[in-house]
Amino acid sequence: MMKKIVNSNYFYAFISLCAALWLFISVSSPGVGSTRDSNQSSQSTATTKATMTVPLTIQANTDSYYITGYPSTVKITIEGPSALVTATKNTQNFSLYLDLKKYLPGKHKVRIQQNGLNSELTYTIKPKYVNVNIQKRQSKSFPVNVSYSKSSLASGYEASKPSVSPDTVRVTGSAADIKKIDKLVVKPILPKGIKNTFDQEVLVQALDKKGKTLNVTLEPQTVHVKIPISLPSKKVSINFTQKGSSASGMSYSFDGDIDSVTVYGTQGQLDKIGNSIELPVDVTGITDETKRNINIADALRGQITSSDPQMVIVSISVRGSSGSGSSSNNNNSSNNTSSDNNNDNEDSTNNNNDENNDAD
Repeated sequence: MMKKIVNSNYFYAFISLCAALWLFISVSSPGVGSTRDSNQSSQSTATTKATMTVPLTIQANTDSYYITGYPSTVKITIEGPSALVTATKNTQNFSLYLDLKKYLPGKHKVRIQQNGLNSELTYTIKPKYVNVNIQKRQSKSFPVNVSYSKSSLASGYEASKPSVSPDTVRVTGSAADIKKIDKLVVKPILPKGIKNTFDQEVLVQALDKKGKTLNVTLEPQTVHVKIPISLPSKKVSINFTQKGSSASGMSYSFDGDIDSVTVYGTQGQLDKIGNSIELPVDVTGITDETKRNINIADALRGQITSSDPQMVIVSISVRGSSGSGSSSNNNNSSNNTSSDNNNDNEDSTNNNNDENNDAD
């Protein structure tokens, strides 16, 4: 029976029909094809979103008008095919701008526009509109002032006149804002307890009379500020004074290895010192010639902060008061007295001779 079925023409016809159907399904159905091709197709047709922060530019006659009020960046959300969204986000080959070419001076609400986005993408810009202020443009140069707190200086230190480079800055803005400018100022922040010269770049600010910062463009935006900081000083001569208990019958003289010194201190301290200083030399127990090292700042404690040089070497000479000197003086006095007596005797003799001659 089975042999008859296999040899039957109907059997072969059925097999041929099944084979034909299988071939037809294999060729026409995408699901039976490559899984990889199917995945690629689904990725290209899937949609996604991406949000970016993009610079906002203006199209206007900026040589004649000064425009303020608009933000420097805005956010845009794009939506479309995944591959296209990714490429756009990575390249950002589009721009957002304000077209102000037809606007007159004044305040306006302007719609943000885009240029360069693929037509397959949809987008949303936030905000859609921005406020702008269009005014006549003006430029003017101003000197730069320096303002800082002297309380940051170390105790006793003083600051000299600051220098600024460049000392003038060109300001561009609306004519109304330029007119409001009271001064340009830099406000350097000095470290607490500073003892050395301050030397830094500092941001310039344009202020009105109330101290409010004005919305203008500065060129340059920063300047170089130098504030010399030092301890006041002056050169004075040195005098030595004796202190302590001197040995009996001894006298002392002093000679320093330097005659003058530079002393440092507050200006008030230096004014009190005058043109010379007196350094006390302790002679207690000194009977022979010797040398002493004196720390000048320690010797003048409270009168100065420091000195240059810090030390002075004092040579101390000692002289004794001997009796020979007094005895010699007495002998001289006696000799002088004897001489005077002799002179008196001679005068008496001469007078007697004169009297005898008169008698003759």
